[in-house]
Amino acid sequence: MIRGQASNREIGLASAIMIVLVLYLYFSMPHTPVNPLQIFNWTCSFRGNLSCHQAPVLRLGDSRLEISLTQNTGSLINITSFVCTSRNEIPGVMPRLNNSVLIPNGEQAYVSGGNSGNTIICTGQDGRSIPSASSGDVYSGNIYIMYTEVKTGTVKFVNGTIVMAYS
Repeated sequence: MIRGQASNREIGLASAIMIVLVLYLYFSMPHTPVNPLQIFNWTCSFRGNLSCHQAPVLRLGDSRLEISLTQNTGSLINITSFVCTSRNEIPGVMPRLNNSVLIPNGEQAYVSGGNSGNTIICTGQDGRSIPSASSGDVYSGNIYIMYTEVKTGTVKFVNGTIVMAYS
């Protein structure tokens, strides 16, 4: 045999050691189950002093939105209208919520779902239809909100964007 060449026995032994090392590393590492929806980075952003309190939820099948907002406007506000649509144009009509939602400065409240008594449907490009989707599909849309500053009676319009997965 020429010097510097490995025999079949030496190659087999090195391969066996590598396999044992890889198996040891695999089984010694902690493994946690991964939920694909946890990996998804949802976004919810507004112009103005509103923000999503937690990840919004979009129900599969009927596109019902569950959303909780936090406000930092400096005064008590009363949210009266809310639209969620993937249409890029500002809606001509802002439908009123069944129950207006009062949010004190620095606090949060459900606007849809939760204890709000409101149901908001996120619509498709035409502003009316419910998008057909599968679990985990991504919805990207616009949010339009009208609220009144309770102390001054000033009506404000705020828009934002939302990207979330159906669940």
